[in-house]
Amino acid sequence: MKFKKIPKCKICGQQFDNIFEATDHLLDDAGSEPFDPKLILPSGYQLMIGSLLRCLYDYADKPENIREITQSTYATLYAAETNPGKMKRFIEDMIIHEHMSSFDQDLVSLLEEETNNEEDGE
Repeated sequence: MKFKKIPKCKICGQQFDNIFEATDHLLDDAGSEPFDPKLILPSGYQLMIGSLLRCLYDYADKPENIREITQSTYATLYAAETNPGKMKRFIEDMIIHEHMSSFDQDLVSLLEEETNNEEDGE
């Protein structure tokens, strides 16, 4: 399924490369919190479905990362349904690793943006 071209912002005319950028822009303009819906699972687990989808999109061209993300998601779903004690630490480690990978990427992007802004004299 091919996603249709996302329309420009009607207020400022900005063009977006993906729906995540468009949504973030709309929420920023409205002063709203970031959109990150959660799927509530049994045993107190939450699947951050918004973050999951963004992460899958970001790693679309990196199959090894996609494999890791889908495995940790599957393990989280399994743990939520069966609540196995042995899986809990394993899953927590996978989730921490996944978030740290995302954090590293976000930090690099932020630092690159700061460097570009300084070079532009902003």
